[in-house]
Amino acid sequence: MWYSNAYRRHLCDMHIADWDDSFLSKFSPEEYVENLKRGNIQNAMLYFQSHAGLCYYPTESGIVHRAFLGREDMMRRTVDLCHQNGITVTGYYSLNYNTAEHDRHPAWRMVQANGRSRRENGGSTDNAEVRAFASTNDGRYGLLCPNHPEYRAFVYRQIDEMISYFDVEGMFFDMPFWPHTCFCQKCRERWEREVGTSFPMSEPKDGSEVHRMLMRKKYEWMGEWIQSVTDHVKSIDPAVSVEHNFAEGIAGASNNGCAEAVSAAGDFVGGDLYGGILNHSLACKFYKNITKSQPFDYMFSRCKPALCAHTLTKTEDEMLTEVLLTTAHHGATMVIDAIDPVGTQDKRVYERIGRVFEKESAYEPYLHGKMAEDVGLYYGIKSRFGKSLCGFDSKDGCIGASKTLIASHIPFGVTGGFHTLDGYRALVIPMVSAQEADSERILQYLEAGGNAYISGARDAALIEALTGGGSVCGYSEESNVYIAPTKENEGIFGGFNAVYPLPFDARAPLLKNVRSGTVLATLKLPYTKPQEIDFASIHSDPPGIATAYPTVIEGRYGQGRFIWSALPIEAIDMEEYRVVLINCVRRLLGDAPFSFTSTAPEDVEITLFEDTNEWFVNVTHLDERARMSDVAPFSLAVKGEAFAVERLPDGASVPFDVKDGYTHFRTETFHVFDMYRLIK
Repeated sequence: MWYSNAYRRHLCDMHIADWDDSFLSKFSPEEYVENLKRGNIQNAMLYFQSHAGLCYYPTESGIVHRAFLGREDMMRRTVDLCHQNGITVTGYYSLNYNTAEHDRHPAWRMVQANGRSRRENGGSTDNAEVRAFASTNDGRYGLLCPNHPEYRAFVYRQIDEMISYFDVEGMFFDMPFWPHTCFCQKCRERWEREVGTSFPMSEPKDGSEVHRMLMRKKYEWMGEWIQSVTDHVKSIDPAVSVEHNFAEGIAGASNNGCAEAVSAAGDFVGGDLYGGILNHSLACKFYKNITKSQPFDYMFSRCKPALCAHTLTKTEDEMLTEVLLTTAHHGATMVIDAIDPVGTQDKRVYERIGRVFEKESAYEPYLHGKMAEDVGLYYGIKSRFGKSLCGFDSKDGCIGASKTLIASHIPFGVTGGFHTLDGYRALVIPMVSAQEADSERILQYLEAGGNAYISGARDAALIEALTGGGSVCGYSEESNVYIAPTKENEGIFGGFNAVYPLPFDARAPLLKNVRSGTVLATLKLPYTKPQEIDFASIHSDPPGIATAYPTVIEGRYGQGRFIWSALPIEAIDMEEYRVVLINCVRRLLGDAPFSFTSTAPEDVEITLFEDTNEWFVNVTHLDERARMSDVAPFSLAVKGEAFAVERLPDGASVPFDVKDGYTHFRTETFHVFDMYRLIK
């Protein structure tokens, strides 16, 4: 398929209204494609329609953007020019977000509990997720409910029109999630038909059975809808690839229905993401292991920090870091621009993109092999909603654990309910909840001899099995508690002990009836409760009351070993907590060697890929400064014996030594990124 070797991709947002005659009046297919050429683009995602609901082709079912009236073939001309210049084309279509059709079809609207849509309610200026993009008012967006059969039929008609009119290699469908719970008549009818009870006409209490059922239905309904869109495309032309925006699979709240079924509906996985560089790294590992086909597609905005800053462009170093970090995980990069309302683009942006992609392209011939993943970081897609009473979820723990594993240069990948657990020497499983429905597979992994660090008490069945009957009887009233190591296990906790225990700002789960495992640490509470006016120390709540409640337990399950922590130590971005996590992982793994070791600085990430006759080592400086400094040489050792080491892409020979089963070499000074090949 076209996507297997297209690493340099582009999208220019065209969510443009048409109430002003100047909007898109200067759009030029020729200039658009010239900019793609300046940017060294291999694949262009072109807008056939937008969140505004206006179409950029001669639709019979919808509304053509006024700027295209009388020149309806402009976008098809753009497609043809792309093909003439060796650029493949993906068509863009916005699902569920369609302001024009929202305004034309009241019955199709996704409505809130008061029976009106967000747009009818005037929108909200307090929606942080919307502000992260561009608008301060989510009322700009007209939302349509995929449970309405007439809206579904409308989408299918538009797909028919687009695939008939355009010659494209792929289709991309945006916004496959529920921005909020929909209370429309069709959702209520479907719920009552499938669940057999009255639809909850207000948001149910977080963690209640009704809430869990509502979450399940959101997953099912969105997954079924998105699969039906794929099936419709494939029924017209099986050769057209389908991608659904899976940004919400990792970036959004998991109560929005965007989970494994959405990713499974596409030919490959990608999404537009706007977090920091460490979030970028985590997302790459997640996408790499959940996608059906490689490469995955990581989309980033050329605007800084995001599309809300239309005229502020990331520096070349900032772009290089994002692009080459994706390359270090063998992913494809899609850079997102946003068109000027009049339809023009800044060619200087494309000259900068072109320089970045020119550097990236030199590494493309070497993007093959299997990534070394000694440790599996378990990301619970469905464990991001319903935060436990301690206030953390799976995403919080994974972000923290990812940073710790990178800084410690421990080879790891991201796994979960979407990916195998077999083959990992150890798992790090932060705050997994029962909603994940994966406890049986985790226990099977342990029973077969696996090792796991597990945090939280959100899956009762998992905790009960590991502790021989343990269960949570409540949570501490205190929200600042202490993890007090037992005397013989102080070494794990990096200098903390029962007198000076490790503090944690959260309510701790209280575990009772523990019948198996060794308690490594117990819960210690402050002298007074938060509601009391009395205090021991006026500015703080030092530890004072010892309890028997275990906070860290080590044990065996079948042939495997585990360390369970009541609180997500891995989520805290402080050295003291990172030390505890690494000590736990190393305790589980013993002296077994990792796939690579290094003396690299903590802000350098190393990824390793192995193919039949070679290894490829990628080193990326995870810096977010506008102008990045060079990284001095450091030592790196790859498990295995090589007879040559080369620096890529020029193939320059690098001195090396083979000893103790590792190939040792020293890196060169590098800027942002470097790659080495070890020939077996």
